[in-house]
Amino acid sequence: MEALNPLKRKQKVVATIDLPGVPEGTEGKIRVANGIEWFRYWVDFDNGAKLGRVDHEDVVKVEDWEQFQIDRTNAENEPDVTEESVTEEDDTDAVSSGGNDHGIPEHLLERSKAARERLGA
Repeated sequence: MEALNPLKRKQKVVATIDLPGVPEGTEGKIRVANGIEWFRYWVDFDNGAKLGRVDHEDVVKVEDWEQFQIDRTNAENEPDVTEESVTEEDDTDAVSSGGNDHGIPEHLLERSKAARERLGA
């Protein structure tokens, strides 16, 4: 998970998605910022809407808005990884690393088996 830099009170932001009563691209000002692991904000938007519990992912600083749009467009144009290719890679990794179908390394399975025998389980 990437580290988030929380926004601060009185910072100008832009809505990155359509929020209730606030279309994407609407500017606003953070009134309250809170959260430790989940950052959320109370935002007064320029169209008169006042929203609480706006998620960190739903707003971006005004100066970062243009770059956000470019990054989002680039992400949409990247090819998607299909589930089949991911499953094939996982199977290949398990076999090449000497693991089993569950991806558990063989030495850990042996260690577990020895412990069970010691304990008489």
